[in-house]
Amino acid sequence: MQLIPVIVRTALLIIALCLTAPIAGAEVSIDGIKGKARDNVRLMLSLEKEDCDAPEWKIRGLYAQADQEIDQGLRALGYYHAVIKKTLAFGKTCWQADFDINQGPRVHIKDVSITIDGAAHDDAEFQKLRDKLLEITGSPLDQGQYEKMKSRIESLALERGYLQGTFTEKKLLIDKQLNQAHIKLVFTSGNRMVFGRIVVNQDILNPDFVEKYISIKSGEFYTSEQLAKTHNNLSKSGYFDIVDIRPDTENIDQQVPVTITLQPKKKHHYAFGVGFDTDIGPMVSAAYDNRWLNRRGHFLTSELSLSPVLSTASIEYNVPLHNPVSDSFSFGGGLKREDTDSFNTLSAKLSGRLKHALDSGWKQTLFLDLDYEDFTIGSTRTKTLLLVPGGSWLKSVSNNPLRPTRGYRAKFDVSGSYKNPLSDVSFLQGGMSALWIHPLPWNSKFIGRTELGATLVDQFDKLPTSYRFYAGGINSIRGYDYKELGPKDSEGNVVGGKFLTVLSLEYEKAVFDDWGVAAFIDSGNAYNPGNIILKTGAGLGIRWYSPFGPVRLDFAVPLNDANSSFQIHFAAGARL
Repeated sequence: MQLIPVIVRTALLIIALCLTAPIAGAEVSIDGIKGKARDNVRLMLSLEKEDCDAPEWKIRGLYAQADQEIDQGLRALGYYHAVIKKTLAFGKTCWQADFDINQGPRVHIKDVSITIDGAAHDDAEFQKLRDKLLEITGSPLDQGQYEKMKSRIESLALERGYLQGTFTEKKLLIDKQLNQAHIKLVFTSGNRMVFGRIVVNQDILNPDFVEKYISIKSGEFYTSEQLAKTHNNLSKSGYFDIVDIRPDTENIDQQVPVTITLQPKKKHHYAFGVGFDTDIGPMVSAAYDNRWLNRRGHFLTSELSLSPVLSTASIEYNVPLHNPVSDSFSFGGGLKREDTDSFNTLSAKLSGRLKHALDSGWKQTLFLDLDYEDFTIGSTRTKTLLLVPGGSWLKSVSNNPLRPTRGYRAKFDVSGSYKNPLSDVSFLQGGMSALWIHPLPWNSKFIGRTELGATLVDQFDKLPTSYRFYAGGINSIRGYDYKELGPKDSEGNVVGGKFLTVLSLEYEKAVFDDWGVAAFIDSGNAYNPGNIILKTGAGLGIRWYSPFGPVRLDFAVPLNDANSSFQIHFAAGARL
């Protein structure tokens, strides 16, 4: 009785394969040429687009015009003396066309003349571009490059504000007997335009505050780069949902008026989420943002995250400074509860932060934290108050925010405290973490990750667990439980270490459009001087490149003593 379902499934599979099987394609053979010339000819040949079921009269018609199409494709690359031999044959089920092409000698560019008239004649950027374009002299002719030459001149004119610029002469002359090409371009730029009156339409913030995000100034030379920068600044400000910038380039005057219309985001933003992380278990989260508390652009952010292992709550009041694009100050507070197999802790923090984005791409944060922590390791309970100044520097670069194949992330931290009425412990701590992604052949990539840390402290037993180093978990050493690794006390409790070293090597390969597999090895530990015991884990993983970011599922085994012989790690979100 079970044979019938098997037969039905087999039949359905055969039908599906038949329905999805592509129509048989005819063969068009091209010999005698290769590389770009071959690609260009295939692109021009109309026969390439026809299948076996095309009517014979149509195929013969396209075959007749193939000489012209091949000649057109080769002329674009400077081959004006091609000799073509061809045959066409019809079989019972399909047809076949064969082309044997001798492309002949190639035309080379004998000389290039580029003249810039008008106000752009003395523009240093135009002089630089002209010198660059003249380097094409002596090279083989490629009409695509000739078109790009004209486009680059026109693009620079629009970028630099020569909005009325035009070519008064553009010639590509071919001497087929000498196989030489002569290029002559004359571009008349007209006057360089300046920004005229700038009108900003919005009603939620003070005009002088919004003006700080606008990099275009009335009376300055018109540039598309400054328009793009202004759009980027306003879009990233967090206040506006729609940014519409309209320069009136049709204005016959030398000035270009600009109208900026800004549509605000909703003032109050709420977010709720549920998730799962193998390090901290199931979790629920909530967030509330007040995107502008007043017309000076102050805003409030708050977050709440609850899980069996790690729960946090924070609120932050943010004040944009003189240059709100790069500088802000914030103050706020937070609560954290963490309950691991190694320790449990409850902490409260008040903090002030001065944030600055450097032109090099680094993000700097200088902070001052007042941190109270009540923590228990084994049977020992300790309460510590710390006043901790410090700083962090972060830079992240990637070629794709959701699915990067090339990029890196680097972060440096330094903090410390000196024993005083507001600090129970003196310590100095530094740390560095980095992740590097590099593309490899066969649609794969290498991912390298490292984390280093060091602490100088006078009374380690009073140092809160938040300032100690632990290892283990999906973002540390896989194959081991979350914060399982580190020095232990006489009772076998993991107390954390003064130093941390973690190194991870991973190979990831995409196997389908949205799926991939990975193999990895992680090694390192948290330790104290003179007692370094490296722990290593290795395994395989599955990757889902989802619309909201990568999802990672890793199966890892510890290669040294561990609390368990196998770990499954799950996490979601971008790594850069």
